[in-house]
Amino acid sequence: MGARFWAAPMLGAVVVLAIFGIVLLARSWPRKPALSTEERADIADTPMPSLQKRAWWGFVIGVVTFGGLTAILVTRGAVAYWEDDNFRLSVVAFFIIGLVAQAAVTTFPYISEEARRRLDERDRAVLGRAATAQTALIVLGLAAWLVILGQRFHDQGAVPMVYLYLIFGSVILLMMIGQSLGILLGYWIGVPDGEG
Repeated sequence: MGARFWAAPMLGAVVVLAIFGIVLLARSWPRKPALSTEERADIADTPMPSLQKRAWWGFVIGVVTFGGLTAILVTRGAVAYWEDDNFRLSVVAFFIIGLVAQAAVTTFPYISEEARRRLDERDRAVLGRAATAQTALIVLGLAAWLVILGQRFHDQGAVPMVYLYLIFGSVILLMMIGQSLGILLGYWIGVPDGEG
């Protein structure tokens, strides 16, 4: 049996582990207390917190950047990225623009101590738990790279150098997307601090 035979079961195992990890993450996240009809109406009238709005924008920017880069690299190929300087610089520029845009929306506004003091305790609790989703997304991304590249280059016995750069870039993007996703999960699922 060749390496291609094992590609589907290995990818299936990664998907099953990802689903298992997501279920564990969802079960371990604190739940919102049951709300009455009046409390739900009050919450519906409350404007979305600034941190949540910024997380939405960061998530959209991150997913568009990640999806765009993936589409470009799948279409043109990693070899073209490695050998064509103009193409490589265009991809790197797109990557950097996406990172700077995402950081401008999600990170830069909270660099100063004064800006962090304006966050209420629920916002701080949500930020504190965001790293859980961030870590899970990075681990899943690395697992996918490991399985895909291991199966693709099994017979050659070595993975081309270009993939090290692509892995690094994808981990950075997944880290940024994971932070936004963790913040959004914190508001959707809820944290006990600051509720009430």
